[in-house]
Amino acid sequence: MRARIQALVDRSPYNTWLGLQVFRADDEGVEIAVAWREDFISAPERRAVHGGVLAALVDSGAVFAVIARTGLLAATVNLRTDYHAIPQATAMRLIGTVVHQGRRICTADARVLDDGGRLVASGRATVLSLEPR
Repeated sequence: MRARIQALVDRSPYNTWLGLQVFRADDEGVEIAVAWREDFISAPERRAVHGGVLAALVDSGAVFAVIARTGLLAATVNLRTDYHAIPQATAMRLIGTVVHQGRRICTADARVLDDGGRLVASGRATVLSLEPR
């Protein structure tokens, strides 16, 4: 499943730009490394990561956790992101887990950690599993 999720990342220009590298994907969830990019900075004087980047990472972690669990493509229906710390210029790690799986609707949580393991953002998404075409 790790290779399948990485293939989905690689075919998306946005996810490729985010620099996502999947190192675990299974029924328990996903763990994804996020390479640092200077483009993530929103406040140059503090070298702080833009909140939109963190929200995108929470979204990706939740959706890819659902895909890893169900094997089906998925789309976000609702997303909530909480910001816990201002990450500085650092690589990050993303952990996504499914907390509830229905027939088509799943709920998944995601956490974004800096390279020191500090929680910088977390969130929850409602995700729709898509029928195969």
